[in-house]
Amino acid sequence: MILEKTRKTLEFDAVIRQLSDLAATAPGRGLCQALVPLSSFDESLEALAETEDALLRLIKFGELPLSGVNDIRPSVRRARTEAVLDCSEFMRIAAFLRALERILEEVRGDGREETPLRIHERALELVPLPGFLRRLEQSVKDDRELFDQASDTLFNIRVKLREAQAAVRRELDKILSQKADALQEPIITIRGGRFVVPVRSDRRGQVRGIVHDTSASGGTLFIEPMAVVELNNKIRELESAEEHEILVILQELSAIVANQYQVFMDNVDLVAGLDFAMAKAKLASRMDASLPILNAKGEILLRKARHPLIDRDRVVPIDFELGKSFNTLVITGPNTGGKTVSLKTCGLLTLMAMAGLFIPARERSEIAWFERVEADIGDEQSIEQNLSTFSSHMREIIRITDEARPGTLVLLDELGAGTDPSEGAALAIAILDHLKARGCHTVATTHYRELKGYAMNEEGVENACCEFDTNTLRPTYKLLIGVPGVSNAFAISSRLGLSPRIIDSARTLISEEGTRFEDLVSAIEQSHREASAMEEKIRKLKEETEDVRTALEDERSRLEGERARWEEKAREEATALLDAARSDIDKLLEDLKKEARETRPADHRLASEARGRLSAIGKKYEVKRPALKGGEDLLSPDDLLLGESYLSKSLGVTGIVREAPDAKGQVVLEAGTFRVTVPLTDLQKARPKKAEKTRRSKAAPSASSQLRSDIVMRAGTELMLLGKRVDEALGLLDQFLDEAVLAGLSPVRIVHGKGTGALRKATHETLTRDRRVKSFRQGGDGEGGDGVTVAELDLS
Repeated sequence: MILEKTRKTLEFDAVIRQLSDLAATAPGRGLCQALVPLSSFDESLEALAETEDALLRLIKFGELPLSGVNDIRPSVRRARTEAVLDCSEFMRIAAFLRALERILEEVRGDGREETPLRIHERALELVPLPGFLRRLEQSVKDDRELFDQASDTLFNIRVKLREAQAAVRRELDKILSQKADALQEPIITIRGGRFVVPVRSDRRGQVRGIVHDTSASGGTLFIEPMAVVELNNKIRELESAEEHEILVILQELSAIVANQYQVFMDNVDLVAGLDFAMAKAKLASRMDASLPILNAKGEILLRKARHPLIDRDRVVPIDFELGKSFNTLVITGPNTGGKTVSLKTCGLLTLMAMAGLFIPARERSEIAWFERVEADIGDEQSIEQNLSTFSSHMREIIRITDEARPGTLVLLDELGAGTDPSEGAALAIAILDHLKARGCHTVATTHYRELKGYAMNEEGVENACCEFDTNTLRPTYKLLIGVPGVSNAFAISSRLGLSPRIIDSARTLISEEGTRFEDLVSAIEQSHREASAMEEKIRKLKEETEDVRTALEDERSRLEGERARWEEKAREEATALLDAARSDIDKLLEDLKKEARETRPADHRLASEARGRLSAIGKKYEVKRPALKGGEDLLSPDDLLLGESYLSKSLGVTGIVREAPDAKGQVVLEAGTFRVTVPLTDLQKARPKKAEKTRRSKAAPSASSQLRSDIVMRAGTELMLLGKRVDEALGLLDQFLDEAVLAGLSPVRIVHGKGTGALRKATHETLTRDRRVKSFRQGGDGEGGDGVTVAELDLS
């Protein structure tokens, strides 16, 4: 149990106020205001898990739509007692039910995780009552009135009522026009629920009727003319019927609320719980807080912990430890140096974790769950406390020591202060010994040197100090565990300008042992400061290394994903290309079959067209070869050996180089019975036949490359037409040009002979029209003269 005094002393109530301000509903705010440290370890663990779950919801999806949620519990309780609720109460109930529908709609949209959030599962327990909501929306117009359609009876009554009111106004309008000189004003008004007209008192006789009221001066009488008395009576009857029907409707709606009492109360509790969990999550987000590791072993390990009530721009994070290697911590240091803040930070963060709240500290911070937390922390920070203050503190310490037992965290500020230093120090040591023997975890602040020595020599007790910068004469507010604090009185006095002679005189009054002790403590503090700085550098390096490692892993994952996407895309494109090629070839075959049936089989034009179309298909689906890999260096003219075998990569043909490269880098490659001119860059050293055979056995050539290779092997650079008829020669010429273009052969020789010149003329006319031919000429000396034509082909 945590006493209310302890909660106030450690300012837990201020944290609760911050939490309550973040609640969106009155019921949720009530839960926030009632929050206290929980009474069992398991309950605290459960509450922390709830906060973690709500924070995940807040980060992933944002806040729950809790606006419009009213605390309808008073109205629901009234309905249960058979009271009749009014329109305003039903408006609040309708708003509440609409809020339930919004919550459920959002949660159903967001709650598609593999592992549903607990807060979503709880929200799905809400019962929205859509039928009753529709009934309310059709019946209740606003806080004061019902819709005409609330019931058929009410609708009929109001129709008749409006008709009666219209009839009254028509009669009164006649009187206004006929008796205008008798009226104070030409208006129709209401007195006592009846329609009347304002008549001048001196013209009373001109308007017969019933007087319902007079003006303050007596100059005006409000008269109900006799002509509308019956109509007004009818209106009153209808208004009474309307009031009765409204009461019946409200009673019916109230009875529904009473029948659904438990559903409404459960819904309110669920919404309050959702709002409470979200408020805890929003507080954690606002404080940049983390989930503490809660334990029941009495171990506290805070990493860069911040007091939640000090502005983040001013607060100095501290590292704090208790319960691992020592259960008692003595904090020393100058006034306003941060001792009390460190004490309160430890206590307040412990209460927050026990209440299920995240703590403003670095992740993996540890908090112990305690059965009791006791605190005696005064507002005074001066050593010159008076006796009454000492007595007040001592009475509190007496209570704490009497109730001390294992599982208790005790926080004592300025222990033993306010009395004689020697007696105060002795008393403080005795109190710490007593609490230690009772199994308590104790944190105490003090100025006494004797307690520093006690902490250094006593097992299970450790020193700590709040660092002080003697150069700036300001505390750094950093807590150093394992280092006793030193009195900086001499250094501070010197910096402030006190005479060195006085300071030296003061030093002589301190025992040599005391001086050595202070020097030792100063050296320890300096070493600890340097070690802490080095540790911080190492921590930053580790974080940077981890960040780089994470970035590299992310980049590797990204590249692997990218490679997988490209491979999949390539497979899809290859499949599409293959399908398209198959389709084109099928179409070609079908066309060939059709044309074969319509023409004679030996028609050279059909064969020539087939070869041309097949060549076009080959070029259409030809895949460019990738650039040479490492190790496949391009051949230079000096590397080329005449008489050696080389492979033409574009043609897939192996041949022997017979001539050196020409000025354009073209090489004549001889393969069997034909010679072909290819670029030097297209050649690579041919593999040995055994290796080539092995390679070919492992990977059979594709159909298209095999077809191309066959054509290349048939192709030649010379066509012999001697003795051929013109029609026969032209067919052979067409086929020859096809094969030469596909094989990349240019120039080519066509031997037609001299004879009558008819064959030469037909050849020249064909070459002139053929787009595959760049140019042609008659053979020169040594080439056959007029009996030969040399053609340059377009190989682009």
